[in-house]
Amino acid sequence: MDPTTDLAKTACLLIFSLWQTTPPELEANMSDKEISLRSALELAVATEERGGKYYVEMAEKFAGEKPVAEIFTKLAKDEANHEAQFKTLLSQVEGAGGKAKDDESYHLVRAAALSRFFDKDQKATDDIQSPRDALAQALDLEKSTLFYYQSIKDAIGGSPELDALIAAEKGHVVALTRVIISDAKFRGLSDPW
Repeated sequence: MDPTTDLAKTACLLIFSLWQTTPPELEANMSDKEISLRSALELAVATEERGGKYYVEMAEKFAGEKPVAEIFTKLAKDEANHEAQFKTLLSQVEGAGGKAKDDESYHLVRAAALSRFFDKDQKATDDIQSPRDALAQALDLEKSTLFYYQSIKDAIGGSPELDALIAAEKGHVVALTRVIISDAKFRGLSDPW
């Protein structure tokens, strides 16, 4: 297994704890301030998959409220596209880790992985009763994901593909904010602007 950072270890353990499994090999193969691009991309794939599942659940839960269901359906489609893009990037990565550019970058990535999105106490989908709550939760998810991807870019460098994904996440944050604040129409990646 490639070396990963404490950040990747923490984030993976948090994600696996959400799934109620903790692979013992995560404990054994970690080194200080090493960042594995492979581990970061694997976490990104898991993040997009989790986000997509949440959006599908919310689209089903609010199927009777067409505009809200459409927002979540578009978000689910976008997350599936992001997941596929990260899987493509993952297939092109060799496995080597690399040092974070500096301590600040390393700690920023670590903070991003510890964000509320990865928190075990995050509001369960069953607890979400209103479209407004669901949209607010979606906005939190998108902001946490954006923060994580941006911090990875800052720590280990970017790529055109990662930049495009970051731009798409920013678009989701802006679009969800507009919907929440002014009931504007949500536009997904496939919609004309």
